[in-house]
Amino acid sequence: MRQVARAFLRRCRVSKPVAEFVVLAVSELVTNAVIQGEGEVIVQITVAGDVVRVSVTDHNPVPAALKEAGRDGESGRGIRLVDAISDVWESNGEETWCEFRDARAAA
Repeated sequence: MRQVARAFLRRCRVSKPVAEFVVLAVSELVTNAVIQGEGEVIVQITVAGDVVRVSVTDHNPVPAALKEAGRDGESGRGIRLVDAISDVWESNGEETWCEFRDARAAA
């Protein structure tokens, strides 16, 4: 999924620094959906003007949430990472999404 996302963002001329954050978010949200979600996982990336939006949908009605990972824990940091690198994120249960602003894309 990271390779597909990276190729799509390159075609859309998203700046490399923003694209790397988007690819990281795709990886974290898809991993979260595979581990915590239910059923089919659907990934959508849209680029509209200077906004890149990543949406990952599964069939788990429980919203993704920020968690405190234990110091030696092997999981529990993905949503916290998405929170740190994206401009905004939200989860309504089946869909978790985040957005990134790309000032170069608007130019």
